[in-house]
Amino acid sequence: MADSRRGPTGADPEITTTVLVSPVTEPPVPSDDSPERVAIRARIKKFVLTVVLVAALGGALFGYDTGVISGVLVFLTPDFGLTQAQVGVITSSLLIGAAIGSITGGWMADRWGRRTTLLFAAGLFLIGALAQAAAPNASIMILTRLVLGVAVGTASLVVPMYVSEIAPATYRGRLVSMNSLMIASGQLLAYIVNAGLAPTGNWRLMLVMAAIPAVALLIGMHFMPDSPRWYLKVGREDDARKVLRRSYYPENVEPTITAIEQTAAADAAVKDSLRDQLRRPKVRALFVTGVGLALIQQFVGVNTVIYYAPSTLAAAGMGDNAAITSSIGIGVGAVIGVIVGMSLVDRIGRRPVMFLGLTIMIVALVGMALVERLTQDTVTGYVLLVLMIVYISSFQVGVGVPTWLLLSEIFPAPIRATAMSITTFLIWMGNFVVSLVFPPLGELWGASTMFAIFAVVSVLSLVFCYRRVPETKGVSLEQITAAAES
Repeated sequence: MADSRRGPTGADPEITTTVLVSPVTEPPVPSDDSPERVAIRARIKKFVLTVVLVAALGGALFGYDTGVISGVLVFLTPDFGLTQAQVGVITSSLLIGAAIGSITGGWMADRWGRRTTLLFAAGLFLIGALAQAAAPNASIMILTRLVLGVAVGTASLVVPMYVSEIAPATYRGRLVSMNSLMIASGQLLAYIVNAGLAPTGNWRLMLVMAAIPAVALLIGMHFMPDSPRWYLKVGREDDARKVLRRSYYPENVEPTITAIEQTAAADAAVKDSLRDQLRRPKVRALFVTGVGLALIQQFVGVNTVIYYAPSTLAAAGMGDNAAITSSIGIGVGAVIGVIVGMSLVDRIGRRPVMFLGLTIMIVALVGMALVERLTQDTVTGYVLLVLMIVYISSFQVGVGVPTWLLLSEIFPAPIRATAMSITTFLIWMGNFVVSLVFPPLGELWGASTMFAIFAVVSVLSLVFCYRRVPETKGVSLEQITAAAES
């Protein structure tokens, strides 16, 4: 348990810079490799991976619906006669909906359960995909993307929460990060679809393709259980035990139920409002950290690359079709970055991974700012593309994977859903602001200045993470709650 020493800011140093508690998370698993033990291990992995992959379809839809707009805008802009301000509004309207979904999603997840909330999001994904593809004008496009955004925001909040509450602590980092992999894969799929349809200019088909994974999520979640922690919260202990028997070794089921119930009993002994919890210095320190991580994820400028890469590359000297096709490289870089991040978060920890990724990001952003000042030609466009790939890869390693993972881990149980709603809301509002202002400010100041600003923000983010981010590698959610409330 963390000791009582205080850092210069008044926050417990063990909360803000190292580990929350001792990383002993579950009763030791026998090391024998008997056939029975091997069979149990295989069954656990199969069940947990199935749940994670189905839930992470929400992440894939999140990725596709945010990534596809980059190619759509190339054809939509002349078709609808859009100004740069209108381009920003159409792009960012989804993000307003996502901010709404991130706020309502936490309440829905607590009241109706994680599974039911994801079913609701899947339905909105399907309706939104069909509606935006049929939009006859800019106004209807904005409205339909607003609805689709509610689904994106809900999924972005609930999927990490759901997975973190089902996954054993030993594998939680990699499994929760599967959502980040699916987000990046969804964006890559969007870039591939955009490139394949670019010669036809059929932006409506680009948009309607999102209906396919939406149907898969709707069907898949129908057969999934809810999380054991939610089952116990609503008094369904038998259902919780059934889920834990499929995701834990037999000797860990009852101790896990006991730990969850003890945490719930302790929570019931105090008021569980966010205001009351924030009176505790350690909880307040973690909440500030969560808010900081949410703002960092957006204000380092990642979505200017995701949404506007084709437009930026075309302006740098590439043709429209070449710029759209080149975006596939950015998608591949994002997927590789997520895979690297996933492989490292449970191996070397969350903090070292963040430091590594942010450092490379800073170098890439400075390079992008310098290249943007060169003469615009094909060579300049391809050099910029390479730097964008390095940037997006390092972002996924140092920010994308760790942020969603840490936000699902660091908040104590009484405020987890509320705090995740608030921080996810901030992520989407930050996304909205950056996406809205980048086209007009890029036109006014130049993309080079914008990339330089993002580089400065990344330096400040590195300092913040060094001072404030805790290490949660191998720590159970119950231990995190106990450490924060001690």
